[in-house]
Amino acid sequence: MRERLLRNTALSAIAIFTATATPAFAQAQSDNGSESAPGEIVVTAAKRSENLQSVPISVSAIGGDALEKSRITNVDSLVTKVANLQLTSIVGDNTPIFALRGVSMSDYSLNQSSPVATYYDEVYKGNFAFLGVAMYDLERVEVLRGPQGTLYGKNTTGGAVNIISRDAKLGETSGYLNAGYGNYNRVDVNGAVNVPLGEKAALRVAGTFSRADGWFKNVVPGLPDLASTREYALRGTLKFEPTDSVRFTLRASTSFQNPQNYGIYAQPEAVQRPGLSRWEIASDVSQRRRARTTSRSR
Repeated sequence: MRERLLRNTALSAIAIFTATATPAFAQAQSDNGSESAPGEIVVTAAKRSENLQSVPISVSAIGGDALEKSRITNVDSLVTKVANLQLTSIVGDNTPIFALRGVSMSDYSLNQSSPVATYYDEVYKGNFAFLGVAMYDLERVEVLRGPQGTLYGKNTTGGAVNIISRDAKLGETSGYLNAGYGNYNRVDVNGAVNVPLGEKAALRVAGTFSRADGWFKNVVPGLPDLASTREYALRGTLKFEPTDSVRFTLRASTSFQNPQNYGIYAQPEAVQRPGLSRWEIASDVSQRRRARTTSRSR
């Protein structure tokens, strides 16, 4: 009798905790900027605005404010926030090959398309090298699990990753600017400005800039340290609503990465130069790793 009483008490406590904790979690994640009730998460996973709890799809949604607070500054870091989302990165940062529910691709060719599709503002990024500097001034990120061919077409056998930027807002003048400084002379600056263009149009311009010295010490005299950071990105959004039922949106963006190349952790002396520590390398390859992306959508 006593054992049954203790078990019932524990189950009641768990039920009370769940009932009180769930709304708090939903409220914390409802940072997508949509007009919704408190605690409601609105997504467009099914190509229309819906409450996350009503969408008949397995979806994980993270609001833009939550991404910023979690310091998710590149697309690779999404795997730390979304259950069951994994990636391999065969050519470097911001070029993920996603895996969902065990469905992925294992190929070094840049002309192959992953079975987990990535969309940036509803534009399909068929090549994983097209993402560039993706994570700045975002409305939210939606990760859809399972086949999505009905709404999204081919190359969505495993699921889809939707990256959605903040839209221009009519009749509103607003903006923000964030700046930071860290180790290895790292400088981070990002911000956005929204300006109205009359009563029926608005323009939003957002950008990000990062620069840091290399943290991988190169012991070869006269050659730079490796694994540095040097990148920027800029995006402009022009929105025009001539009537309540007609809307035109034009987006254009560009990004550029130009850091010193990667290094490889020091191996045992049998295969590496003797005397090197874990964070040192002897490399005579000083070429930069360049990647530029441009995109337009309407």
